[in-house]
Amino acid sequence: MTLATIVQLYPDELGVAGDRGNLLALAARLTAAGIDHQIVEYRRGETFPDRADAVIIGGGPLSAMRNVLDDLAAHGDRLREWVDSGMPIFAYGSGAELLSHGIDLDDSATLPGLGLFPFRARRTKERKVGYVLVSTPTGQLVGFEDNASVWTLDSGSDALGTVTAGNGNGDGREGSITGASMATQIGGPALPLNPRLTDSLVASVALRLGVSTTPAVPAEIDEFARKARDVIIANAKHVFSRI
Repeated sequence: MTLATIVQLYPDELGVAGDRGNLLALAARLTAAGIDHQIVEYRRGETFPDRADAVIIGGGPLSAMRNVLDDLAAHGDRLREWVDSGMPIFAYGSGAELLSHGIDLDDSATLPGLGLFPFRARRTKERKVGYVLVSTPTGQLVGFEDNASVWTLDSGSDALGTVTAGNGNGDGREGSITGASMATQIGGPALPLNPRLTDSLVASVALRLGVSTTPAVPAEIDEFARKARDVIIANAKHVFSRI
């Protein structure tokens, strides 16, 4: 059986917003598709993996972003090669921002990004907290947003979809796509809540490995996702707070 390698970057610093849930959802659906896998957690200063079939990076505070920035930049060429080869990255929140062109902070300072995703982030004084719904060509995405960022996409670049409730990037769209990789502000975490989105990552992994898939997801797993999605959809117009 072909073994897929899933790499989670900086789980200690950038794994504080349910990001392990994204990792476990992807792993579970790879297994259901008949793709065996191993999970590699990469931490600062360790030997960087020499291969990956999918990468997950999550969110964390500004202090965590600064802590990992130099280490991440040292592996930028490897990550860029992987993305160019069709390997999918699922990047959430501040982890995604570190893979963008860069982040403009509200004190006029900036943090450089790796430029893997075609957008620039700008931190604001207003925090948006609440449910978010996003319309995409492959169905509706649901989740929770908690951020103080505006993402400006490069001209002509693609977003994940159009926001129908919540804020997203701040321009009516949500997220950013480059190749098989996607950046998003949708938390919750997003992958357990959005099985189709997760299965699109599984398909990218399968394509990379040159294997066919045989999806056999237990019905109760998708039922749990459906019930959670229904709650979010029913309450999506409610904004919890603006801080």
